[in-house]
Amino acid sequence: MKREQARQLVERGGVLRNRCDLDLLLFFARHPYALLTSDQLAAFIGEDVQSVGDSLDLFLNAGLLKRSQNPNSSARLYAFSAGGDHGGWLTPLIELASSRDGRLAVLEALAQQTGDRAQGSVRRRAPNRPLRIHKIG
Repeated sequence: MKREQARQLVERGGVLRNRCDLDLLLFFARHPYALLTSDQLAAFIGEDVQSVGDSLDLFLNAGLLKRSQNPNSSARLYAFSAGGDHGGWLTPLIELASSRDGRLAVLEALAQQTGDRAQGSVRRRAPNRPLRIHKIG
């Protein structure tokens, strides 16, 4: 059921393209106001700066995010615009993707949508290998 729900929400939203987009969306859903540089934002979600920049542009153009420049700093204030209807897809998608199983279902839907399994695929670790956790900060 989660797979079908994820597929429908991804199609209805028409905004998300890949894992970076999803991770950035979830970051801003949890931190609707953030004063960060692009490098910091990339480090927080575990993506490269170019991918994060592409996702930021996507969200800015879709009206999901507002950005203001501080002339005294390279950090920018990002304000997530979760208010409004957004076609009824945004809140359910965030709720679904906030669980592990839901996130996997959304990533699978993104991979099917783009037809490019490498871009939206889930990274799996080899069996019998420990999961590495990196601390930020």
